[in-house]
Amino acid sequence: MRKISSRILPFLFMILSILACSAAPVIEDLNSDGTTPTHENPSYEQVDPTPTFTYLPLVRNGLPKFIGYIDKIYWSKENVEKYMPEADNLSGLKNTAVGWFIDIQDPAFYEDWETEAALNRNNLYRQLERLWEKGYLSFVKIGSSDTIDKIISGNYDARIAQMAKIYKKWVDKGEGRKAMLAPLQEMNGDWVAYYPKNMPLGQKQQLYKQAYQKIQAIFEQNGVGRNQVWWVFAANGLSSPDVPENNFEYYYPGNDAVDIVGFASYNYGYCTATYKVGEYDYGRWENYDTLYEPYIRRMEIMAPGKPIIITETGTSAIFTKDDRPDHFNYSMKAQWFYENYSYIARQRNVLGVFYFDINEFDGTTCDLRIPRENFTAYRDVVAQEGYRYFTITELKGFLP
Repeated sequence: MRKISSRILPFLFMILSILACSAAPVIEDLNSDGTTPTHENPSYEQVDPTPTFTYLPLVRNGLPKFIGYIDKIYWSKENVEKYMPEADNLSGLKNTAVGWFIDIQDPAFYEDWETEAALNRNNLYRQLERLWEKGYLSFVKIGSSDTIDKIISGNYDARIAQMAKIYKKWVDKGEGRKAMLAPLQEMNGDWVAYYPKNMPLGQKQQLYKQAYQKIQAIFEQNGVGRNQVWWVFAANGLSSPDVPENNFEYYYPGNDAVDIVGFASYNYGYCTATYKVGEYDYGRWENYDTLYEPYIRRMEIMAPGKPIIITETGTSAIFTKDDRPDHFNYSMKAQWFYENYSYIARQRNVLGVFYFDINEFDGTTCDLRIPRENFTAYRDVVAQEGYRYFTITELKGFLP
């Protein structure tokens, strides 16, 4: 190796210093071809289109993201001990968080809960605690089987208050206990039960914001401090109906009410859920350019400075129409993991991503489950892209 002359060194140091000082503190994420992405002007009213990167110094500076896990499992002590080691083995990394669902109408919110024995049977407290004991943060999606106007009118005030009291009882156990709570997730989808039939979109959007803030207010009235919970706005990426006036931006309850924003988006490929013979066929193989990129950019505009999570994702292995119904192309499923989890790892404002490891949920059938044998793509990309496990202390260090 040729040595550098000592006379050149001062000039070299000067050049390096200039370059270091002129480097922008934040740069835009690049497209896969190295070009700078362009942002179309959406039809909704915009705030400053340049995101203000005021949070998450660790993530903003290019350090790792977390992974989260979702399955249709009741998280009892036995199930946490049985299924979470398997989930962690699939990724080769301990999951930071586990997503799960509970409705306002759940018995947890009207049955007795104040004794220790009742608490340990309670569907909210029990799952929060059993996951916490094993080092997993809970991401709880609070749904409703009744319409949103009933929530606003006060029909469920007592149940929401009991939910808040139980959550406070759990938080008060100490050791930094905290969870992510997402009221009325996927509010921009027509499959949710939150709205009376044929309600105008504008009315849906206003009622959603009122309900979100009402739930939050009841928590505060029952002693849950604003810093004791991370409130999540958890939309679906693609709205249904898919019209501009139903974009998730119109449902956003505001920066003061939200700590984290996120969206669900799946590659259904050509799986069973995408078609019904003689009626419809929505099948297509998708990657980050349609699954994530548009929604991340819109959320950066909608909520500047807020961390983003992908609240649910997954992929089929049915790659083409000819593969239906049960020819599973696992090499393409592997390629999907490499391409899309690599993309997510490069997004400065994305904090984490939850994989929905299930084949059937609420009547939807699709082969999203990660193969248990001879499939290493998920584990490989998690390791290669530097995803990592975050402790609650670390998360509190850079989340609002």
